[in-house]
Amino acid sequence: MTPGIKQISKVDMALRSDCYHIVDQTRPGEAMHLYNNLREDVETRGHILFVFYGISAPLGFIKGQVSKIKNEAKVDYLFVDKKYQCTGIGTLLLKEYEKYCLQKGVNNILLYSAPTIQAYRFYSNNGYVMLNENRLMAKKFNLRSR
Repeated sequence: MTPGIKQISKVDMALRSDCYHIVDQTRPGEAMHLYNNLREDVETRGHILFVFYGISAPLGFIKGQVSKIKNEAKVDYLFVDKKYQCTGIGTLLLKEYEKYCLQKGVNNILLYSAPTIQAYRFYSNNGYVMLNENRLMAKKFNLRSR
């Protein structure tokens, strides 16, 4: 397997299991929800999934959805294996998702940050701003200047 980021359109059982284990390290309740819905979200609902593959297994992923009606996107999940956090994988995944969204004409991306200082700093360092006390964050793009 070649290391790097790949966009996924078909979710097999091994990938579901790998993503489950990555999320389960920090949010067990969400891991089961992800496991139960990942395939349907990507294959049926058209959600976007990028996976960062290491040499032998996925090390992180980002899943989101683009609303063509509102010209905005949402990040549902961004997780990196605990052993590989703070290595740049999360930023690479986020930038790849943002690039995809810009190509689709998205004006802004919304997400709910985890309730940790690490998550807040990560998103702030990547240009996201807090919108409310519920940890809703956004990044707006000025498409006219592109």
